[in-house]
Amino acid sequence: MLKKRILTAILLIPLLVAALFYLPTLWIAVLFGVFVAAAAWEWAALAGISELPGRLVFMLILLAFGAIGVLGVLNLPTFILPVLAVPALWWLWMSVELFSLKDVHRGMFAGASSRIAGGFLVLIPAWLATVYLLVADMNHPRTLLFLLVLVWTADTAAYFAGSFFGKTKLAPQVSPGKTREGVAGGLIAVVLLAWVCGTMLWKYEGARLLGWIGLSAVTALFSVAGDLAESKLKRIAGVKDSGSLLPGHGGVLDRIDALTAAAPIFVLGWILFLKWAA
Repeated sequence: MLKKRILTAILLIPLLVAALFYLPTLWIAVLFGVFVAAAAWEWAALAGISELPGRLVFMLILLAFGAIGVLGVLNLPTFILPVLAVPALWWLWMSVELFSLKDVHRGMFAGASSRIAGGFLVLIPAWLATVYLLVADMNHPRTLLFLLVLVWTADTAAYFAGSFFGKTKLAPQVSPGKTREGVAGGLIAVVLLAWVCGTMLWKYEGARLLGWIGLSAVTALFSVAGDLAESKLKRIAGVKDSGSLLPGHGGVLDRIDALTAAAPIFVLGWILFLKWAA
């Protein structure tokens, strides 16, 4: 399984990085839309839409709303602020719920309608946030790449730290394999990443550097919430993976779950950070 995951990553990551550097912004937005479409297809099944026509309708409606939002971001970047406010509050609520409710079948995803609505709140804002970073960043795709590497670093470091040192379960009712020690390891790795990139790439120092590290740490914590939220959805659906499209990784949703929470939180924090650091 680990070998398949590594091989899949070796194939996909260079292609994604090359696309970020060489494709026009609109085409990158379309590429991200393809991933969102695959994730929406998987989400529909997890939400309880078993018939293929229903899953197709869900995916197309979600893509339609997402495409409208992407066009809004491309033409008026400040459009992103009110759009991301609601999902940011939703992720705060979800984060509290994941650790407070002992019964996985209660709360946010208890009903089919809430699971369906959750797909829109999870997938569309992440799509818009990543496109916004391409539009608003003067040195794009540097900030977007940092966000992606941050999420990958947090996930990978948490996996190895949890494997070697994990003892205390983080949210056993949702994901028995995750530990507090693993999250701590991921957080330490992200802080080091933010410090290195902040000093070498952005030349931050003093309070600005601390603010950048703080934003990165908060983003990493929310990436854990994104992972756990999808785990909760899969546990309710009674499945191990969201799909089987990516060998060794499961489905597309399994690979972008952490990013779905991290992206909108990071973008809102990045906007506030730039205004504060100006």
